[in-house]
Amino acid sequence: MVRIADLNLEQNQQEISGLLEEHSRRMDDSIPPYEREVISLATYEGDTYVGGITGDMVWKILNVHLLAVDPAYRGNGLGGILLKELEDRARSRGCKVSELTTMSWQAPHFYQKQGYEIFGEIHDCPQEGQTKYYLKKNLE
Repeated sequence: MVRIADLNLEQNQQEISGLLEEHSRRMDDSIPPYEREVISLATYEGDTYVGGITGDMVWKILNVHLLAVDPAYRGNGLGGILLKELEDRARSRGCKVSELTTMSWQAPHFYQKQGYEIFGEIHDCPQEGQTKYYLKKNLE
């Protein structure tokens, strides 16, 4: 009988990656291994944390996960600097495209100013009048 259980994230990601890699090899042996590399950057003023960004890279695709800047430091380009640094590091590792999601009340216009384009939307999510956006940017 099959059962479903909780498993810590790191171990589960490792198991899932192994299954994905095995599947890919069976489908097309030219597909590169499923290797996930994480980038996590922080910015400080003195000893005070004022913002950060995280992402990961798989198959030459950067997936931006989290980006936030302390409200007292917004409007000075820090978010753009963090995003550019993440993109530059991913590009230097061979990434060809960056992708991310954001909500209508978060930062779709910020990302568009950084060169991202919307390629998908889910309307009325999580509630009526709000939208989840899918964005991408060519890194080549």
